[in-house]
Amino acid sequence: MTTSSANTDQRRVLLIGLDAGDTELIEQWCREGLLPNIARMRSQGTWARMRTTAEIVHVSAWPSIFTGTTPDKHGLYHAYVMRPGQQAPVRPRPDLSPFPFLWKLLSDQGKRCVIMDAFLTCPLQNFNGTQIVEWGTWSWFWEPTIIPASLKKEIKKTFGPYPAEDHSKVGMTPPDYQGFHQRLLTAVAKKTEVVKWLLKKDPWDLFLVVFGESHPAGHYFWHFHDPSYIAHPANGAGALQYALRDVYIALDKAIGEIVNSVDENTTAFLVSGDGMGPNYSGSHILNELLIRMGLLNNANRNNTGLSGAPKDSGQSPKGKIDVLSVIRNMIPKQLRIAVSKALLPRHVNERLSLRWKTAGITWEQTRAFLIENANEGYIRINLKGREPQGTVEPSAEYEELCEELYQTVKGTINPVNGKPAAHTVYKTDDIFDGPCRSHMPDIIINWNDEAKVTTELLTEKYGLACSKEPGCAVTPYYTGNHRANAFTIAVGPDVPQGRVLEGSSILDLAPTILTHFGIEPPDYMDGKVLSELRVRGKVKSAR
Repeated sequence: MTTSSANTDQRRVLLIGLDAGDTELIEQWCREGLLPNIARMRSQGTWARMRTTAEIVHVSAWPSIFTGTTPDKHGLYHAYVMRPGQQAPVRPRPDLSPFPFLWKLLSDQGKRCVIMDAFLTCPLQNFNGTQIVEWGTWSWFWEPTIIPASLKKEIKKTFGPYPAEDHSKVGMTPPDYQGFHQRLLTAVAKKTEVVKWLLKKDPWDLFLVVFGESHPAGHYFWHFHDPSYIAHPANGAGALQYALRDVYIALDKAIGEIVNSVDENTTAFLVSGDGMGPNYSGSHILNELLIRMGLLNNANRNNTGLSGAPKDSGQSPKGKIDVLSVIRNMIPKQLRIAVSKALLPRHVNERLSLRWKTAGITWEQTRAFLIENANEGYIRINLKGREPQGTVEPSAEYEELCEELYQTVKGTINPVNGKPAAHTVYKTDDIFDGPCRSHMPDIIINWNDEAKVTTELLTEKYGLACSKEPGCAVTPYYTGNHRANAFTIAVGPDVPQGRVLEGSSILDLAPTILTHFGIEPPDYMDGKVLSELRVRGKVKSAR
């Protein structure tokens, strides 16, 4: 760390996030000497593998870090969520979350914060500091915003646009791998320059930046990295063999430059809330399973490569025609994608995508349906009084159906090897009861990577459910998928050197950082203060 011109008399916090930065990969490449800056942070500070809410719902990790609360409290658990009174999934609204982000609490206490590309957040009003939203994030949940507005012009003039595309521009088709690889490396370097410039531009107490490049790199380069994966090129990966590693090496260089740009009074955190491994999710087969169970009437089952009604028919079994689906299916898929990318505004694309996800469902004949997810399996009961077209009575009928789904999925195997397809299955009511519980699925399935599910799920009662393609060959074409590997490294004047911290959780980070600034964590936070990672001193209430 070096001396910075701003706030050198104050204890500050620098938090660098690696979106889906995988703990196992980082540990391996640190041992091999490929990530010297992260390895140096580990030796000079405290390292912790952490429990994470991503063990149940992976997208919840960053909001849980930022609020110190579980997903049933903050409600930000996935790219598509439910709201009571609406029949189909919608995009999450971070501005409607019941609990504030960490930097809101700090701002209210007079601390100046710089927040850049924090995942699944939104700009705040009357904020003491700088906010850069969706400049270089992988998944957008808000329109790009930079506050103050004058800063937007400065960044554009000095650095130009962020050079890599986001999820909405990649997920409809696989990327051009070589070009995408180079754009991600360029993006890491450019974001690093912006961060170093912002570090020196104005005084700050908390500086938080999340690097999103590790996220798509894990999704789209895993099959090049892993020779054992089903999609690994038969003739070898060639120049792309090290594409995933290259991105981590670039991020390590960025971390070194950023940490060396702050003074010796700054405590630096490096954080990831989940990681990335091979994609053996069985979620793409669940629609077929629900149909076999007699719970879902979906005329568009074949749009995901499943067996059943004539492909792209747009016709329900009772003869009802979904006009939107018919029109959509008359247009070749590649043409639809090209038109969407080139001509339609993002918000229109998003609205159409949400509409098409449930366009073929006959709700009056449906008792359970999916909240679309390429990772976990999310099953939602079509519950009367919660869903406008609900068919399942609350209490006894609901509980019986949840139990049937739970037992069915828990007993499902991959017939290729006989291994259980699910690692864990949860009835959501057994584990969550917060204010946003009603926004969540009723059954949550975490898949067993050792089962290596590709195209088949076998149940004792309902037989074999199949997909024509493995999960990596259907939208969004992920060869790598999320796994619950979370970690934190902390380096600073009051942080023990060379220590490994046991028994911590990502929920502990927000209360720990608050007490670092002498602020007592609110009672609603679910984590504990990690005394090893905070500055000692008087504490005042944030309430």
